[in-house]
Amino acid sequence: MNKSLIENIIAGSYALILHIGLISLFVMGMESKSEPIAVLPQVDIVKATAISEDSVLAEMVRQQEHEQKQLRAEQDRQEKVEQKLLETQQELARKEREYLEQQEQAKIQQQQRELVAKQEQDKIQQLEQQRKVEEERKQQAEVDRKVAEQRKQKAEQERLVEEERKQQVAQERRVAEEKKRLAEADRQAEERRKSEAEQAAKLAEEQKRKAEAERLAAEKRQVEEERKAQIAEADRLLQESLANEQREQEVRRVGGVVQQYMSIISQRVTRYWIKPANATKGLQAILRVSLLPGGDVKQVTIVKSSSNAIFDRSAESAVYKAAPFSLPTDPKAMAKFRDFQFSFKPE
Repeated sequence: MNKSLIENIIAGSYALILHIGLISLFVMGMESKSEPIAVLPQVDIVKATAISEDSVLAEMVRQQEHEQKQLRAEQDRQEKVEQKLLETQQELARKEREYLEQQEQAKIQQQQRELVAKQEQDKIQQLEQQRKVEEERKQQAEVDRKVAEQRKQKAEQERLVEEERKQQVAQERRVAEEKKRLAEADRQAEERRKSEAEQAAKLAEEQKRKAEAERLAAEKRQVEEERKAQIAEADRLLQESLANEQREQEVRRVGGVVQQYMSIISQRVTRYWIKPANATKGLQAILRVSLLPGGDVKQVTIVKSSSNAIFDRSAESAVYKAAPFSLPTDPKAMAKFRDFQFSFKPE
């Protein structure tokens, strides 16, 4: 539409110039075709006596008619020139009005285009503002999610500590019950020994029975000592078993915390990873990461390449961008993240 309007303006300008040229040529042609008005020859005074009065009058009449004819012709020509000039001026005025109208229309269309462009720019700015607001909302949501995740992790740690405390209390209760059972056994054994001693005293008059009683008592003591030794060995084995169980529980607890934070680190690195254009599905690289106490990355190296150098570099870059990482507060679990390896397989 704009191109057509510009072509109309150019065509109107050419038409205006062409009409001006045609008028100029027409006026020049009309002037060149006009015949000069004949000038009456001067009558020689000497020859006037030889010309009859009728001839002079006839010649004068002829000359006057010729002059009037030429005058009328000249007046007609002038009227035609003026009429043509008037028509040409009217055509020029019409062309000029059309040209001005086209210029005004072009100006209005230009203003409309500028208005549309301004409205589009305002719309782009509004969309950009909305995008910034949405980005800030996402960032705040991410912060809230991290806070909630930290609270959840803290609650889980407190639950594990409480579970360990309950297990310790249960263990202490079992040990106390075992000691109580052993004390009761000792009391019952002591009562039996006293009863046997009383019986031996009653049979003191009989040497043989006394000797037998002493032998029985000696055997009883030996049996008792062996029983006590067995009880002591059982108590030692129980304590050792409890200690082993506690160590295994500690290893499982630390392993669970490490696995949880390792998963968090892997997910965070994946979020910050920018997929290379030549990366194919299924690529995998094993990275070795060294962290500082605050969670910042000290060094990243490729332990096992994915056979795609650009993919390996993108994985290293993602680790650096994802820092600092959230680390466990437990010292044993924290020690596992000073220098660790993990497999990076985003897809």
